[in-house]
Amino acid sequence: MEESKKGNLERECIEELCNREEAREIFENNPETEYFYPKYLSCLASHRAGVFRVAAVTPDSPADLRACVKEISNQCSPLPCHKDGYKDCIDGQAKYTCVCKAGWRGENCEEDINECEDFNGGCSQRCSNFPGSFRCLCEDGYFMHSNKRDCGDINECVLHPNICGTAICKNTQGRYECECPEGYTYNSTSKNCEDIDECAENICAQLCVNSPGSYSCYCDGKKGFKLSKDMKNCESVTECIPLNLEKNYQLLYLAEQFIGIPVLYLKFKLPNVTRFTAEFDFRTYDTEGVILYAESLDNSAWILLALRDGKIEIQFKNEFGTKVTSGGKAINDGLWHIISVEELEHSISVKIAKEAVMSINSPGTLFKQSQGFLETKVYIAGLPRRVGGALVKQINPRLDGCIRAWNLMNQGHSGVNEVIQEKQSKHCLVSVGRGSFYPGTGMAAFQINYDNLDSAEDWLINVTLTIRPSTDTGVMFALVSNETVPLALSIVDSNSSDSQKITVTIGNIIVAQLESKKLCTPRRVQVGLLVTKQELELAVDSHTDRSNSEQLSTLHQAMMANVVTYLGGVPDVPLGATPVTAFYNGCMEVKVNNRQLDLDEAISKHNDIRSHSCPLIMQ
Repeated sequence: MEESKKGNLERECIEELCNREEAREIFENNPETEYFYPKYLSCLASHRAGVFRVAAVTPDSPADLRACVKEISNQCSPLPCHKDGYKDCIDGQAKYTCVCKAGWRGENCEEDINECEDFNGGCSQRCSNFPGSFRCLCEDGYFMHSNKRDCGDINECVLHPNICGTAICKNTQGRYECECPEGYTYNSTSKNCEDIDECAENICAQLCVNSPGSYSCYCDGKKGFKLSKDMKNCESVTECIPLNLEKNYQLLYLAEQFIGIPVLYLKFKLPNVTRFTAEFDFRTYDTEGVILYAESLDNSAWILLALRDGKIEIQFKNEFGTKVTSGGKAINDGLWHIISVEELEHSISVKIAKEAVMSINSPGTLFKQSQGFLETKVYIAGLPRRVGGALVKQINPRLDGCIRAWNLMNQGHSGVNEVIQEKQSKHCLVSVGRGSFYPGTGMAAFQINYDNLDSAEDWLINVTLTIRPSTDTGVMFALVSNETVPLALSIVDSNSSDSQKITVTIGNIIVAQLESKKLCTPRRVQVGLLVTKQELELAVDSHTDRSNSEQLSTLHQAMMANVVTYLGGVPDVPLGATPVTAFYNGCMEVKVNNRQLDLDEAISKHNDIRSHSCPLIMQ
């Protein structure tokens, strides 16, 4: 068809001149004819003589008539399509069709198609559009798969094994993380894990000790606080057994001062009196101690009323010599007994409940009169400091007991009631039972030799406690070496509201523990602790926990040096030396290596601890 058209055009309009009608016959349509003919006349004007028409001649004009005429009917010349967007130009009848490349559209292929607007161009991550096409891109930390659309994670931990330094590399989608153990934070500059000082964040309510990778909160146990269950806050140590702590100022407490000095000092200067007399009610569970000591003004004569093995003992000295006598029944049964000592003409009479138990021959009087007066110094419950070595038979002066209704030298209570009424520490508890009482305010210390003479073992710790706690937290038994606590046996609160734990710690590490519902009850519970350098055994109420922890080596080192034994608490030690610092509150008897400990024999003891009397439970 095109060849036919070109042939007609060649013959009719190039070799010869054609008019408008002839041109219409060639193109067979008006639009193309109307487009062609004006331009045809211009070609004639430019390339054929005799045609009078102004020719538009440009440098790009065709060289001859044939070229000029043929270009008229080619709608694609000059090219109407966008040069970047078109693939082909198709000539038509007075029109053209631009065939667009992929990624272009529009009549002239001039408009870029944004493929990224349609399902993100099929890209799994980022789509970047540019003229005529697009590209899929990956985020940092990803690589492009071979299909040029999907992205895959880069495992930086495998690609760069040392990327985190001393930390642990953890690969994540598109990135990686350098992880440190709990309590450490990552330093990206040094590529090291550095300790977090949690204490700097005031994370603890009271006291905080930072340690590598961790921290520990502590509460001031000596002020009655314990660590709460959240291990950060503090709360008061809880009373679990209320005690009857009623006192009476008419009952004089004989153990006010542990150092053994007298509780009271009285001086008498009496006319028309020649002999010594004393009468009072007495109550104790103690076996030994000084009840009363009296002496002359010049200290040359004296008399001692004491208790030894639970029985009354009399020692005296005058110008005629010295004497020691004991007798009668044991009266350390916790009951009130009327005791009277009376100097007669040739003897000293001792009565219990008005019945004579001793009559001691005494040539001459105990104390001489001076200018018609009998001057005497009387000391209650203790000895003057200078006297101790002058006794006929040495005695431990400390005595846990009470006296009441005293009548010395037939002078009644001698105004003593008024003196002691305002001082609570001199008042006795109205009701007590047998045992030792730790009020939660102090401790006692002993120097004990733990060398094991019966075995090849270097040392042996065999402790038996009989306890009736009144609060749920406190140190019962501890060994202290300098500023360390190589062994501690404590009662601590548990997560249960009706039970407590007995724990054994070496330093600040728990090596054994047992939980029981029978600790904070009216009944007494026996706790046993047996320790050698190889093994530790804790026994509570028929239950046992054994340990051969490596921490025993720490205890062994301490036992090879010097340790002090503490009952009822620990002294001031650095924070973190031991987990429990609260004082024990309650009754407790202690036996160490088959020896019953007597608090009167301690090297030190808080004055509030009662060696041989324990309050009764509040009814």
